[in-house]
Amino acid sequence: MPLPENDDVPLVKLPNLGTLQGSTTISAFSGRKILQFLSIKYGETTAGEHRFKAPRKALPWEGVRDVSRYGLPCPQLKRIAEFSAKQFTPDIEDCLTLSVYTNQLTGKKPVMFFIHGGGFYEGAGSNQTPEFLLEKDIVLVVIQYRLGPLGFLSLKTEEMPGNAGMLDIKLALEWVRDNIGHFGGDAGNVTVFGQSAGAAAVSALMYSPLIPDGYFHKVILQSGGSSAPWVWDKDPVEHTMDIAVRAGCDPHAKVGERSAMPLEEAERCLRKLDVWQLLRSFLDHKNETTVLKGSAEVGGNRLTVGDYHGFLPETPWERIKAGKIRQNIPMMAGVVKHEGTFLLTTIYDVLSRKGLLENEDYLKYQLVEMINKFLGAGDPTGAMEGFQIRSLFTPEQLASGKFNELVDGLNDLAGTILIKAPLLREAQASSRVNPEGTFLYSFDYEGEKTRFGYGADTSHYPFQGGVHHSNDLLYVFPYPPGETKLNEADTKMAKLMVDLWTSFATTGIPSSDLAGVQWKPMKDYAGPYLHIDKDQRIGTNFYEEFSVCSDEKKKAQK
Repeated sequence: MPLPENDDVPLVKLPNLGTLQGSTTISAFSGRKILQFLSIKYGETTAGEHRFKAPRKALPWEGVRDVSRYGLPCPQLKRIAEFSAKQFTPDIEDCLTLSVYTNQLTGKKPVMFFIHGGGFYEGAGSNQTPEFLLEKDIVLVVIQYRLGPLGFLSLKTEEMPGNAGMLDIKLALEWVRDNIGHFGGDAGNVTVFGQSAGAAAVSALMYSPLIPDGYFHKVILQSGGSSAPWVWDKDPVEHTMDIAVRAGCDPHAKVGERSAMPLEEAERCLRKLDVWQLLRSFLDHKNETTVLKGSAEVGGNRLTVGDYHGFLPETPWERIKAGKIRQNIPMMAGVVKHEGTFLLTTIYDVLSRKGLLENEDYLKYQLVEMINKFLGAGDPTGAMEGFQIRSLFTPEQLASGKFNELVDGLNDLAGTILIKAPLLREAQASSRVNPEGTFLYSFDYEGEKTRFGYGADTSHYPFQGGVHHSNDLLYVFPYPPGETKLNEADTKMAKLMVDLWTSFATTGIPSSDLAGVQWKPMKDYAGPYLHIDKDQRIGTNFYEEFSVCSDEKKKAQK
């Protein structure tokens, strides 16, 4: 229930928990007042004996808890500097928090529940701020969940069950069910949305038997699907043991060798290990495995099939094939135009380290096969490779043996395997049971800002990012976080995106007066779908997005 407040210090009393004191900000375009409650605990600490285990509900507190500022993200090496003042952060594994943003504390407004991406090993709730979406009458919830080995290591035991990060998200949904009404939100109208790994998490929630009907009512998947090879840990026990060896848990084993250490000993060692040593050992495993075996062979930041608690007894794709598709859940799902440039940087760097960029024979005859295997889509017969070569490259491009000439086809290849094909599967499954409520899109708009490189230097790459992975988020959440200034064209795109996303969350049908066309539901196998660009248009065959870069280059050369 809301309590008496002044203009800048909103108070909310949560029955059976306690009182929260938030702060305020304003929306980007109209200056609407936003009440914000930042880094609210929904779960207790996951440190010590609770590391790797299922989360526990947050306990009640006495007095008024200040939630006017962001807390720390869940531990991740990329942001280690934020944890350096340890005297102020005695428990860095106490990170199960969520932030709630609302225009007013009364009423029953649609709830939008966001799950961040970052490959299941990076990201934070503070990266997504409300200034765009809270132009509309919705309540926004942005959560944090355990990342990397802290959230996803698995021995499939009670002590290290696997999918702990997904169980965190389940607990956050339960918190929303029980408490969001006190922020003016409608627990009966919750849209779960996520981008990249966050979208894969949304899919996993849809197909988990542990998630009851009624926890959410609509979904939005942005650039991610759970049948992508990067989502799954192919051998969670073996990968956990490899990380344990790298962490020094088995003094008799060498890195790269199979450890004979009992699983119980490995679990005890990893539980007591310093957080940063655990994260460094995971990153060593990830980096070395990626170079030697490919990105699909990595563990420690992936979902586990057959986890101890039964969150995912089988993959979503297996459930889809068996017809076990959740009914009456409207879906929006889509990709950005140039998804492949995100991974093309890694492929380029691997080829460079191996001295293969100038090897014309390798680029002509082995590169496509290497990329398929690297991304987890290898085919020993060569048949799939043949179809890819036929559709993505001209004979002249292949004959050149030059990486620069092959870039457009490689962009399509990587983007299709990693994002576009798995995303289309999600939409097709939804359309089978809800043809009037499934909306597919391709985000084609190239604005002033880009996430290409995610802050790293990209000047040495012989290609641009284009409409890069995550660029659609630039118009849903301000980037950098809280910095809302956009040029005129980008502002118009942000207003369009906010209209589409929030109208879908409200009614299940995306619409906007700014759209030049009506977004039609996906009633056919691969369409129709919306091209979101400066001028919107309707596409009929989403499979054309699998070869969009190479097709455009061929047209330009005619």
